[in-house]
Amino acid sequence: MADNKPTLHHLEDSQSHLILWLLEEMGIEYNLVLHNRVNKRSPPALHALHPLGKSPTLVTPSGRLITERSAITLWLINTYDDAGAPFRLPPPSPPASSPYDDDAVREEQLVSLGGATLNPLLLLKLVFGQLVAQTPFFARPLVRALRYFLDRAFLDGELATVFGFLDAQLEEDKKDGDEDGGKTTIARAFFMGTEGPTRADFALMWYVDWAFQSQWVDFEKYPRVKEWHARCASRPAWKRALEKGNGYDVRG
Repeated sequence: MADNKPTLHHLEDSQSHLILWLLEEMGIEYNLVLHNRVNKRSPPALHALHPLGKSPTLVTPSGRLITERSAITLWLINTYDDAGAPFRLPPPSPPASSPYDDDAVREEQLVSLGGATLNPLLLLKLVFGQLVAQTPFFARPLVRALRYFLDRAFLDGELATVFGFLDAQLEEDKKDGDEDGGKTTIARAFFMGTEGPTRADFALMWYVDWAFQSQWVDFEKYPRVKEWHARCASRPAWKRALEKGNGYDVRG
């Protein structure tokens, strides 16, 4: 690009909001092109830009097109994070007292958990919800019963397992320093034990917020995840992304 800034092609109500959040969080100067959906799908302009019609799509200053949220996140961090923490990969070394191996491997596990484990479960929730809504009224009770069975027999239990795991990943033991060597459990602010979000947080926030907006998970059962979600959504950069974007409603 002539102005040496990356350009984000941003679609309403999509994962692109998380890239907009990252750009704002890192203080990167960028160009923003807003796209609206056509019949709930990507508009022709995005397909003209890239064969897949993906959003987010980032155009680098050299003209390279990058799609897929995880790849864009990685490129932005590696290209613009000169200052180090809280974005640098691998993350900063953990305190000696930390029960976690806070390194690039743990971060990659958390990033992969979102796409490989949470995403299919949430997609099934979405598909069967839409199927009930689109089914003719005379067949709807049957499809609704099938959805209820799938939720109770599989999806709700699997989601509970994953969110229970995430809740535990935000837990950390701290030494009290008393003679008995007792410990107290505290909640981590972010998944890698840092004071600000890292790549793991930018990856997981999409899936957690999707479940939160759609009310598919009882967040009262996962207080650390609930606090982490609220902490991310209260950050000034998240709010600026909401103001600059053209819509972010991902309810199923």
